Amino acid sequence: MSKQRDCGMSMIELGITLAIISIIVGIAFPNLMILVDNHRLHAAARDLLSNFQRAKMEAMKRSVFCTVTFNQDVGGETYDYVLYVDTDQDLEYDAGEEVLRQVRFSDYESGVDLNLAKGGVTFINNDENLPSVAFDSRGFPRKNSLGFGPGSVYIKNNRDKTRRIVVNAAGRILIRGEGSD
Repeated sequence: MSKQRDCGMSMIELGITLAIISIIVGIAFPNLMILVDNHRLHAAARDLLSNFQRAKMEAMKRSVFCTVTFNQDVGGETYDYVLYVDTDQDLEYDAGEEVLRQVRFSDYESGVDLNLAKGGVTFINNDENLPSVAFDSRGFPRKNSLGFGPGSVYIKNNRDKTRRIVVNAAGRILIRGEGSD
């Protein structure tokens, strides 16, 4: 008679396997959360860059000023930034001007917000004391109808990882990484 071997796992082996998996998950989970937080920050930075690009393209296509204003109120709600067609070229949102995009950084979660310690928004303030930049029909950033308006926006996540979105005087828009404070 031959002995039959059991190929299954004993309860002890199963317990040890689950313990090892739990340890691996415990080590990996915080690192996964860092990746998620950094991904959300990068998504917010890419979206801001895209919205600057959209403002530039719409301004060129329509031969108008397209403006991005930060901390802007629209219809009684304040947004972190608003992109709109600025028909009177004053870099201020006026009722009736076409809003192309309204964004809240809180929609990205992970504590995405302006990094005031790094400078927040460096664009010149409009007459309502809100940082603004417009793009003209040639795609150049404007601080008003007479001067160029380069500047930067610093955003961070809850881990103090920062991204800087830069608009230079020639209208080039790019993202720079900053690291931790």
